[in-house]
Amino acid sequence: MGKIMKNLQKTHAAVVLDTYHGGNLGVRIAALAIRATNGGIKSTEWKSYMSLFADSQQQLDLLTVEIPPVDKPWLLQSRAYMVSNGVCDAATTTETGNRVNADIDDPNINDQPDPAVALLRPFNIPDVP
Repeated sequence: MGKIMKNLQKTHAAVVLDTYHGGNLGVRIAALAIRATNGGIKSTEWKSYMSLFADSQQQLDLLTVEIPPVDKPWLLQSRAYMVSNGVCDAATTTETGNRVNADIDDPNINDQPDPAVALLRPFNIPDVP
């Protein structure tokens, strides 16, 4: 996929389409977000949830390492939005990227797909035509 923001946008579009077709993708994402919130940033639940939006280990580290880099003071808030936005179920279309800082797509971070990160995902977000 590539960039974290693109993955967040893809998730939103997939939830809208899935909801239209009577699916439960938004509900499943919400359940993961709730478990991530309850488990906290050090938990496997947090890592599992954030793996939905990361393609590379560097991206996943950005979303899961407890102390953000000093040059990214906005990162704590962006992570919080990613989880809290995900808690909203299909009724609100799970806008996971809402209010996430676009700087999350740091050009210095590798965004090439890493199979090890993909294996952490509890499920894949479907591509949207």
